[in-house]
Amino acid sequence: MFKKTLVAAALATASMGANAYEIGQNNDFSVEVYGVAAISMVDYGKLAGKQGPVLENESRIGFRAGKAMTDNIEVFMQIEGGYVDNIDWAHGGVAGGTLGQRDTFIGLKGDWGKVRFGRVLTPMYELIDWPYANPGLGASWDWGGDVAYYYDRQSNTVRYDSPSLGGLTFALAAGRDDDSSNAKSTSGSATKDSYYFGGNVNYTIADMVTLHGGFETADKFAGNDVDTFGYLLGFEASLPAGFGLAGAFKSGESKDNVTKIKSTQDSYSVIGQYWAGSLGFKLGYTANLEHEVGGVKVKDMEDNIVSGQVMYVVNGFVPYLRVAERDLDGGSKKDTVVRVGLEYGF
Repeated sequence: MFKKTLVAAALATASMGANAYEIGQNNDFSVEVYGVAAISMVDYGKLAGKQGPVLENESRIGFRAGKAMTDNIEVFMQIEGGYVDNIDWAHGGVAGGTLGQRDTFIGLKGDWGKVRFGRVLTPMYELIDWPYANPGLGASWDWGGDVAYYYDRQSNTVRYDSPSLGGLTFALAAGRDDDSSNAKSTSGSATKDSYYFGGNVNYTIADMVTLHGGFETADKFAGNDVDTFGYLLGFEASLPAGFGLAGAFKSGESKDNVTKIKSTQDSYSVIGQYWAGSLGFKLGYTANLEHEVGGVKVKDMEDNIVSGQVMYVVNGFVPYLRVAERDLDGGSKKDTVVRVGLEYGF
């Protein structure tokens, strides 16, 4: 936890006129600097053409701050940058590492829960992303598939998260699309009449099993004349002797408002893990099943990935090796992906 006096020494001082103050003076906000240092070497094989092995830098940094406004209301905020090497092509090719590219918001919280305004994960995508996309299942489970029906991290969002109610928590969110269909859009502008609403619910039983459910519905999804709906059901289980198991099923549909044609697709993900002290193993499998367009199944377009990972925790550092067999687009994109990396959260 850092005070702004330290942040000011590293960044700058600011003066905004006669009523302003320098960062770190006349200010009792506390500021936390946090992030992840992550680097890996990955070989996508034939999936990347002639690229060969490359270094991927997923390091990122963020800032959190907060201050009590009343006895039961605290104002809090967060600004987080994207992965250093990530290029946000959906928003016009925004350079990787852009500050504010990940969850960036201002919120209020108390013993009644918390509400955030700005750019946050949707409740359903929060479940999709963790734990069901790790290790290395995202190309199928996360952003793969042939039917687009859910958002991920969205600007123009208001999200409420409840406190724990006897092991039960829930979240609700509503917002607008951020004009991802417009390649020149980088400001979070929205499309007329494009809205989404979603939620999740999580229930933990005896600190061993957590049940998850999520849904999302949208009008004019991503600025297109398409309405969508999707849901997810899943679980996590902590088993004896260091074993763990997680699994989820999700289903979604999109309806073209011009042609009136409906497209549907189901997916599932299963992950097992084992920890022997600091040594961990994960094995995951995910698949997108045949999708249907107008009630007719589209053959030979299914996706599946099987991925294994071994990792070791050393004083907070996590070196790991991951090997994944990808079979995408009905086998037209099929190869073995090997990644070796190191991560450290601070």
